[in-house]
Amino acid sequence: MVDPERLYVDLVFRASKKYANWDPEVTVEVGDYGRITTGHKSWLTFWRHEQGTFLKEGNIYTDGQAEKWKIPAPKEHGTESNEGQTWVTSKNARETDVDVAAGGQTPALAQCKVKASFKVTSGQGAILVMDNDTVTTIDPPGVLRRLLDDESMKGLVIVSEAHKSSSFARLLTAEGTSNVAIGLSVEPPVSGAVSGTVNAKWVRSSSAGNFKSKVNKDGKRVFTPLFRLVSLVDKEVSSGMRGGDDEVDPPLPEASPPWLDEEELEEEADEPTEKKKLVTILPLLCLLLDEPNWSYRSKRKSLFNRKAKESV
Repeated sequence: MVDPERLYVDLVFRASKKYANWDPEVTVEVGDYGRITTGHKSWLTFWRHEQGTFLKEGNIYTDGQAEKWKIPAPKEHGTESNEGQTWVTSKNARETDVDVAAGGQTPALAQCKVKASFKVTSGQGAILVMDNDTVTTIDPPGVLRRLLDDESMKGLVIVSEAHKSSSFARLLTAEGTSNVAIGLSVEPPVSGAVSGTVNAKWVRSSSAGNFKSKVNKDGKRVFTPLFRLVSLVDKEVSSGMRGGDDEVDPPLPEASPPWLDEEELEEEADEPTEKKKLVTILPLLCLLLDEPNWSYRSKRKSLFNRKAKESV
């Protein structure tokens, strides 16, 4: 049985190339670095799956690496607006008419100004919605390559981008659930309540599945539902020359969940032998056919003519 957290992280990553935070209350900051858990592998623990959880070991801005390698401070985008939502869904979840999905079963959805519905076409689906969110990035992202020269940082992963929101809802649908709707219900302020607070809650059309939601009543962006991880490994082909100040280094490669890396290796191992032979032979054949002196074609033509004469 697949762990719900792993499945949710997997579905969101395949759709966005970003890591979903199973517990968005746990703060994740740009510049955090650490490792991705891979679980234990032995014949005694063969049933355990790779966890794929990010474990923080430090932050380059508080530990001094950013200052040492002259990495600029992160920038937060979207702070000027306090309205709007960001929806991230798995590839098998398609948006539909919200009234059809709700089916009149959840009256609270009818009162929601913020709502959406989806049809899960196969298996289980993942849905994440972030309200009043911002995105913090390191610009340009290629500056993180400077950390490759720090021996203590090699092989680690680092947060290069993070989404912060004042409220969120995440859902991993149950097997067999085809239609689901999610909405943010805002209730009128309670008499005598502290000024500026909002009574809101996330509602859904189905009670099945793994659902979690939080709302910060003060409107502060205290949750981190989504973030991007990059690997501190050099996978780019280097020319051996450093460019000038105007040259922009490419971003570091995305850090993939450990099970995705294993899937790629398994696909390579399962590749048919004949296909591999064909890939090897074709370039050589093309080289022979394009030979400048046409020796290959000339020999083939003379052999054909000789056989024709013998047959006569």
